[in-house]
Amino acid sequence: MSDHKLLSAMLRPFFRKGNSARFSLPDCLGEDSRVLCIDAGGLSDMLFHMPLLTAMRRRYPGIGMDFLMPEQHAALVVPSGLARQCLIYKPGQLNPWRPSFASLLKQVGAGHYDVAFVMAHEPQPALEMVALASGAALRYGPSHGGAWPSINFELRPDADSYLGDRLRHAAPFFGFAVADLKTKWPLPLDKVRQMAQQVHFHKPNARQMLVGIGPGRTLTGEPASIESYQAVARTLGSRLECRVIPLGDPQDQEQLARLEVLLANVPSGLSRDTLLEVVLLLAQCDLFVGGNTDLFHFAVAMGVPAIGLFTDADEPRWRPTGRAQVRLLELDDAGRIDPDVLLAAVDAVAGDRRRAASTAVAPSASPAAPANVPTAAPGKPAASASDAAAQ
Repeated sequence: MSDHKLLSAMLRPFFRKGNSARFSLPDCLGEDSRVLCIDAGGLSDMLFHMPLLTAMRRRYPGIGMDFLMPEQHAALVVPSGLARQCLIYKPGQLNPWRPSFASLLKQVGAGHYDVAFVMAHEPQPALEMVALASGAALRYGPSHGGAWPSINFELRPDADSYLGDRLRHAAPFFGFAVADLKTKWPLPLDKVRQMAQQVHFHKPNARQMLVGIGPGRTLTGEPASIESYQAVARTLGSRLECRVIPLGDPQDQEQLARLEVLLANVPSGLSRDTLLEVVLLLAQCDLFVGGNTDLFHFAVAMGVPAIGLFTDADEPRWRPTGRAQVRLLELDDAGRIDPDVLLAAVDAVAGDRRRAASTAVAPSASPAAPANVPTAAPGKPAASASDAAAQ
């Protein structure tokens, strides 16, 4: 017997209920439905599915929504108010030959789920098997040749469309209009207020723009160099009245720290130790500049004026087009951006904010210490706040 057949025979009992279940649309969702949201590890993928999940919560307040996720994302999901419970898995548990995988299937199967979402745009064989083992009649996930029978509601890929817009095509099947999909990540209002106060305390001059710079790992290709982001910060600091702060996944702490020591106007005292704090701070920014990173896509979803520093490696599916508050700029072969092009993009996405709360500084001003901007020594990483997306 081949390894594949042996594995299928061993795991068949876990899949019996899912294989026999039937569903109809949009009747599969209701006030008493149980939904399993499976986080495959991509933060942007989870963000792109959030509009549909928050729409479900608004329409069906009593819906039971559980998340199966890696531990590092719990700090962001738990405070969202969406999850009834969060089940944590470790990478080693996704090996189908390990006893821990069978234990995971058994645990999920006891949840009596009606719908399962595999929140990914690329195939996830092990997690798709988990969706099947959940017993859910409707199992949504990425479309690929081996998706069936684990996935029975596939969203066909479109290489030319932004991944953040894909759920617009699926929403009508679940009974939602496109207008029902709110892209902002749901943030707890008490944390929003606290972080807004902290930002005001550490940046009391309301005339200064707060600019986030994201030098973190990119989702495709190589990230721009630290020197490239330093040059961007210098351009902004020399031409705008602003404070600049490095922002990114706390796991990229080394990269963020390398940039921070090169900047002279970073507001100190703001914590960025968790994903929640980072997203809260991002939502307070007047502008975000970064590559094709998770945080860039969060800025786009949350309506923060954003400038993407992209390269040829960033495919159309990663490019949010047709948005007034987003501009994508191409880095040249040396990883540089023309300063005038950058400033024109800032004017396009954040012009109103720039004119209302920021004064242009003479180009001759020192890049390291912009005119009218007090110099601050680098401090602790930063935290901030944003509107509650689910409201």
